[in-house]
This record gives sequence, C-alpha cells and structure tokens, in this order.
Amino acid sequence: MGFFARLTDLIAANLNAMLDRAEDPEKMLAQIIVEMETGLVTARQQGARAIAAERCLERELEQNRASAASWKDQAARALSNGREDLARRALARQIEHDDLVSALAGQLVAARQTSTEVKTALRALDARLAEARRKQRFLLAQHHAVQVRRDVQRSAGRAACDFQGPFAKFDRLENRLADFNDDLQAQMEVARLNGDLEAELAALENQKRIDEELQALKKRVVS
Repeated sequence: MGFFARLTDLIAANLNAMLDRAEDPEKMLAQIIVEMETGLVTARQQGARAIAAERCLERELEQNRASAASWKDQAARALSNGREDLARRALARQIEHDDLVSALAGQLVAARQTSTEVKTALRALDARLAEARRKQRFLLAQHHAVQVRRDVQRSAGRAACDFQGPFAKFDRLENRLADFNDDLQAQMEVARLNGDLEAELAALENQKRIDEELQALKKRVVS
C-alpha cells in the first residue's frame, strides 16, 4: 500500500472504530497522529507544487495566446503590404501557438483539478488530525483519571492497613477494661455479702448481750 493510499485511508477512517478494535488505543492513536503529521507535511509540499504548476500553466497559456494574436496581426500587416509569403509564415507561427494554447488549456484544467483535490485533502487531513489530537487528549485525561483513582484506592488500602493495628489494640484494651470492671463488680458484690454476714453476726452478739443484761436487770428488780 502506497503512502498516499494509506493517507487516504486515515482521512476516511472511523477513528472510534479503529480505537475500539485496538489492544492499546493510546499507542495506536499516537501512531496515527505521527502518520497524519508526516502526511500533512508531504501533502502540503504536493499542494505547493500543484499550485505552482497551475500558475505556471496559466502564464504559459496567456503568453501563447498573446503570441498567437501577435502573429495573426503580423500576418495581416504582411498581406496588406503584398507580402503573402510573409503572411503565410506568420500564420504558421500563429497556428503553432494556437496548438500550444489548446494543449496548455487541457493541462491547466487538469492542474486546477489536482490543485483543488490537494487543497480538499489538506483541509480534510487538518480536520482529521485535529480530531485525532482531541481524542488523544481525552484518552490521556481518561488514563490520568484512572491512574489517580487507582492511586487513591491503593492509598486507602494502605491507610486501612495502617489503622487496623491501632484499632485492634484499642479493641483489646477495651476488652481488658471490661474484664477488669467485671472482676471489680464481682469483688464488690462479694465484699458486700461478707459485710452483711459480719453485720448479722455482730447483731446476734449484741442481741445475746442485751438478753444477758435484761436477765441481770430482772434479778435486781425482783430482789
């Protein structure tokens, strides 16, 4: 496939479809942009040559038309002076220039068509290149956004791991405090039970002493 055939394919191609099929869209798009940029340089050179050729043909066409008209005038002057031989020679030169005018006119039509086609291709290639560059910026921005999200997720994962240790230690400490509180409550309850027992025993002892004092008082009163 020739270079300009490839360039025509790039101009007519559906970039979205090409990128969807590509294993590495960014790499493929970068390659397409390089090809388009290279093609644009070559196409501009071809366009400059086509425009130059068109202008050159226009000048030659006008010069030959002017020459043909000049030889025709000279033939008329020669004939008016009775010099038919010179008139014939002048008319022969006129015919030569008339033939060149006909040939150059056809070449100029083809040159103008080529120039128009090259200009159209240049505009199309410029538009496609601008589209490809927009897509490249979009893909790069999308890739950057994905990379940022990936980095954030990694950072969040590391942060979760970093926080896991302190939270685990806090949980263990909280459990130890709960166990200590349960032990303290149990000890208080036992102490409270022991205190009640001692109080009852003391009350019983006091009751015994009261009974003894009462018996002694009764004896003194009766006597």
